[in-house]
Amino acid sequence: MDVKSLLSAGYRHVFARKHKPESAPLILVMIPLVGKARAHDWTRVCGILELTLASLQAQSYSNVEVILCSQDRPENFPEKDGYHFVSAPPHNAAANVSDQRIKVRLMAEYAARTFDRFSYVMHLDADDLLHPDLFRYVAEDNNGRGYLVEQGYMMDAQSGRLAPLGRAIGGETEFWKHCGSCAFFAVDWGKQAFPVFFLRMIGKGHKNYASRAARLGFPLDPVPFPAMLYVVNHGDNMQIRKGNDKLLYIEDNDITDPARLSAIREDFGLSEPTAVSL
Repeated sequence: MDVKSLLSAGYRHVFARKHKPESAPLILVMIPLVGKARAHDWTRVCGILELTLASLQAQSYSNVEVILCSQDRPENFPEKDGYHFVSAPPHNAAANVSDQRIKVRLMAEYAARTFDRFSYVMHLDADDLLHPDLFRYVAEDNNGRGYLVEQGYMMDAQSGRLAPLGRAIGGETEFWKHCGSCAFFAVDWGKQAFPVFFLRMIGKGHKNYASRAARLGFPLDPVPFPAMLYVVNHGDNMQIRKGNDKLLYIEDNDITDPARLSAIREDFGLSEPTAVSL
């Protein structure tokens, strides 16, 4: 057993306690954003973020707080209650090396200083879009442990083409295997022992979210509908920097039925025929 597994097991046995979530729980969204110096096009990054923020603002559930961490505060990130900016240190690593883990840690530390109540924490990439009823589902089901998005779609930002992610809707693999915007973790900032340590044990590797949460004593339940759009091919995806062409998946799994495409776009509040216009 590796060190992280041992630490997780120790946390589960010594500190983990069943949560008693309040009604109408807080949804706490943490967004790590690439800094201006490392962005291919900062204006475009901010434009893509605008779509993600609009997706948050379109949620049918309103008890939401948003934390964004970056080296630079985007001009379009709201300066009002419910929105929090955390400054990140300079990032000088290679172009294909992300500093998201550092940013997630900084946001968790900020949350521990700022909040004292039960919440569901979501790590949201700054280019993905949410179904408008996702937060309402989590808040109303309110299992006290957390949730995993198994169903959603991959979307080409340039053409608006869509491909299913999630075997239940015809995808080759589950949504969470591709996209980091896929989970909610129950954290009680006022009562839980060492909540920052808990989130550090969860980490930022989305393919391991479910196994790590279960190992810590808080197994995740699936969200039972297509709940997210994973947006690719806009020029500033980390996958592009890593040389991982997600468009190959869309080529192999492209949804072509007009009625289905129209229904998906209506569900997510997208215009036709292209999904993203910048």
